[in-house]
Amino acid sequence: MKNWLKKYTALILALVLVCAVCLMFAARKDGMFIDEIYTYGLANSCYAPYVTDIKDGDLIDKVMTREELTDYLTVGEDDRFAAGSVYYNQTRDVHPPLYYWLFHFVSSLVPGQFSMWTGLILDLVIYLLSLFVLYKLALTLFDSRLCAVSAVLIYGLSTIGLSTMLMIRMYVLLTLLTVLLAYLIARLMRGRKALLYPLIGLTIFAGLMTQYYFVFYAFFVCLAYDIYALVKKDYSSFIIFSLSALLGAACLVLAFPACLDQLFADALVSGGDAVNNLVNVSQYASRLITFTRESLHRMRAAWWIAFILLVTIVVNHKEIAAAVRAHKLKLGALVLIVPAFVSFVIIAIISPVPEIRYIYNLVPLLILAVVALLHIIELSDTTLNEKLGTRIFVGAAVCAMCLWHARCLPPDYLYSEYSGYDALLQEHADAPCVYIDDNYFSPITYDMLQLMNFDDFLVTNDTGSKALLDYIADAPEAVVFIDISKEWASGYDAEEILAGLEESTGYTEQTALYSNGFSAVYLLKGGDA
Repeated sequence: MKNWLKKYTALILALVLVCAVCLMFAARKDGMFIDEIYTYGLANSCYAPYVTDIKDGDLIDKVMTREELTDYLTVGEDDRFAAGSVYYNQTRDVHPPLYYWLFHFVSSLVPGQFSMWTGLILDLVIYLLSLFVLYKLALTLFDSRLCAVSAVLIYGLSTIGLSTMLMIRMYVLLTLLTVLLAYLIARLMRGRKALLYPLIGLTIFAGLMTQYYFVFYAFFVCLAYDIYALVKKDYSSFIIFSLSALLGAACLVLAFPACLDQLFADALVSGGDAVNNLVNVSQYASRLITFTRESLHRMRAAWWIAFILLVTIVVNHKEIAAAVRAHKLKLGALVLIVPAFVSFVIIAIISPVPEIRYIYNLVPLLILAVVALLHIIELSDTTLNEKLGTRIFVGAAVCAMCLWHARCLPPDYLYSEYSGYDALLQEHADAPCVYIDDNYFSPITYDMLQLMNFDDFLVTNDTGSKALLDYIADAPEAVVFIDISKEWASGYDAEEILAGLEESTGYTEQTALYSNGFSAVYLLKGGDA
C-alpha cells in the first residue's frame, strides 16, 4: 500500500487539483450553447429529436408550454433507459449515438429532473478518465512519472481541456477514446499482447460511434503504426493490427447504418460539406491561421513551457545531444504524436465551421510533444532523475504556470451573460411571450432555457395572425423573441417585425432587452393590445 501511494501520490494530487478547478468553473456556468441543449433533447426526448416534433413538425400559431420543453429535455418515468429512442433520434441527427446513450442512461437515473449538473458530472467523470489514460500513455512512452504528471497538469488545466469538460457534448468522450487508442498502440509497441488487437478494434468502433471526426486521427495513427511494424519487419502484427482496425471501422456501418446517409449527405455537417471545404483551396490559409491562433491562445501555458524547454535544449545542446545518444531516445512516440498534427491540419481545412471544438480530442496528443521536450532534458540532467526535490520543483513550476493560465483565461461555454438575460425575463414572466419564427427549431432550441422563464409562449410567423392577437388579448405588455439568424433560421428584420407588431397590436413602446445572435428580444408596451 505504501509503495502504491508513493507511486501515485503526484497523480492523485494532480487529479484532485484538476477536479477542483473543473467544479469551480462548472459552478460558474450560467448557460448552454445550442449544441448542448441538443444533447439533452436528442438523448432524452422520446422519439422526438427536435422541438418541432413535439407539435408534429409544425409550430406555427401554436402555444408551447414550459412542461413540454421540460419533457423534451428530460427523461419521463415511462421512458427511462429507452436506447431505441436515442438510436432513432440520432438517425435524424448528424452524429452517431454512443455519447447520447451514456447521457440518456445518466438522465434516466434522475427522471423528470433538468439540470446542467447531469451533463457536467458525466463529463467530469469522462474527463478524469481521459487524464488517467493520458498519464498511463505518457508513462508508457517516456518511463517518467514527472513527464506523465506534467502531461496531466498541462492538458487538464488548459483552457481547451477545461472547455472540453464544460461543453456538454460528445467531444469529451471523443477525447477519452482518442487517448485510449494512442495508449493501446503505445502498449503494442512496447510488446505484443494478443488482447490489444481486439481492444484497438473496439476502441476504433467506439470512437466512430461517438463522432465521425475520430476517423482522422484513427486513420493516420493506424497508418503510422503499420509503417512502424513494416520497418520492424513485424509482418504478423502488421496484418493482425490492420484487420482489427478495419473490422472496428466496419462495425460502425453494421451497428449504425444511418452513418452512410449522414456521411454522404450534402448538408452543413456531413461528408458532402467536408468535401466542399476540401476542394475550396482558397480558404486553407485562413482556416489554418484561425485554428492555429485559437489553439495557441487557449494553450498558452503549454506553449510557454515548450518555449522554456526549447531554450534550455538550445543552450545545452551539446550535453543534451550526447545524453540523448547514450540513452537512445524512444522515437516511437512520434508514431502517436505526428498523426495528431496531420489530423489537426486536415480538420482545420474541412470542419463545418472554423471552430476549434473539432480538434479538442487531438490536444492531449499535441501536449505530448511538449512533454517529449521535458523528457529530452530529463535524459541529460542527473539531478532531475535522482533528486526528488528537483522533480518536485519542476512539477510545481509546471503546475503554477498552468493554474495561472486557467486563472487568466477561463474556459469557454460559461455564458455568464445568460444569468442577466434570465433576470430581465423573470421581471416580465407574467406577460405573454411570442416567438416570431418561420417553423425553424434551431433558434427556439438556442433560446429554450430563457423561454422556460414563461409558463408558455406562442410561435408565429405572422405579426397580424389571429392566434397572436387572441394570445396577447388585452395584456399591457408582451415579450417578443424575433428570429434574426440569416444563416441558421428565418433571418427576419427586427425593425420590420416590430413595425408590423405595432400596427396589429397597438404596442407603441419597444424596449430592446438583449440579442444573442439567434434572436433579438424586446419588451412591448404602451397601447391597447
